[in-house]
Amino acid sequence: MLLRTLILAGTIVFISCHNSSQKTKVNVADTASLTTTAKDITAIPDRILPDDGQEGIRKGAVFIFKKRGFELFSGGTAMGKKYAEAINMYNRLKIPGLKIYNLIIPNGFEFEVTERYKNLAKPATEAINSIFSSEDPEIIKVNPVDEIRRHRSEYIYFNTDHHWTSLGAYYAYRSFCKAASLTPVSLDSIPYKVRPGFLGFFHRITRSAVLKNNPDSVKYYLFPDSVNFYIGSNTIGYWSKSHMYAEDVRGDNSYSVFLQGDLPICKMETQHKNGRKIVLVKESYGNAFAPFLINNYEKVIVVDQRSYKGNFIAMLKAEGINELLFINNIFAAHTQFHIDDIKGLKK
Repeated sequence: MLLRTLILAGTIVFISCHNSSQKTKVNVADTASLTTTAKDITAIPDRILPDDGQEGIRKGAVFIFKKRGFELFSGGTAMGKKYAEAINMYNRLKIPGLKIYNLIIPNGFEFEVTERYKNLAKPATEAINSIFSSEDPEIIKVNPVDEIRRHRSEYIYFNTDHHWTSLGAYYAYRSFCKAASLTPVSLDSIPYKVRPGFLGFFHRITRSAVLKNNPDSVKYYLFPDSVNFYIGSNTIGYWSKSHMYAEDVRGDNSYSVFLQGDLPICKMETQHKNGRKIVLVKESYGNAFAPFLINNYEKVIVVDQRSYKGNFIAMLKAEGINELLFINNIFAAHTQFHIDDIKGLKK
């Protein structure tokens, strides 16, 4: 199976997750997009792009196309239903006052499909809506595909890695805010830092010269909100003060700048005293997403479904959590071990 091959090929858990002269142009577009985000963009481009003559090649389990690496999604409805059932488990606990959201992240190829390759991957919206149809009606469903597609020409997914960029995560955050009745932060005046020279997972497992010549950069935003960041443990109530970003990472490890990588559990407390306290259950795509939530919530706790072994339900109650967001990429939402990890949190 394609996903399984990718998992086995690398040293990290696979959580699917422009050539060199164009790269500078892409980064410029990324910066310029900060003004665009403040506007109400309504037009949604077609999913299928016209054939531009570019050809893709397979290198192992990676599809190299447009000088970028991609994974090709083909998840089935039966596995998607299992994922829905795992989310339903938490809704059926009927925890008083707890609102539950489910956000499923599309992968990068969804926004680069040309006519020639339109049958290589299953449409993300079709798969996401299939999952939503099996979920309890009380669960708030968030499909960010249309919002991300409006910005498909921007730097929203990496060239050499399966993750999205912080800008891609931002557009999903905008979709979440709409569903959660929140006002998304504007990026127009937010300062940021950049980690250049990032060669990601696709490059590591293919050693493709094409990808090596199209390296990425990792941007992270320095929000003005004062935040206390803590690293937790499996012991409820234990928190050690730390930093939200791992600013010492460089090069191939640059995606780990977000939340210091895949911590089992961490917490962010802000100056917002609005009573809204959320837990984010995620794999590594959620790392780039979570920092945006400090602009809207009094407390944000991030739990990695793969490694947290504490009493999850008791933790929700001890921390006064009233919102719970499951956020997984579309591959994870169709992968048995990720589904088992989510179910396992309840034990």
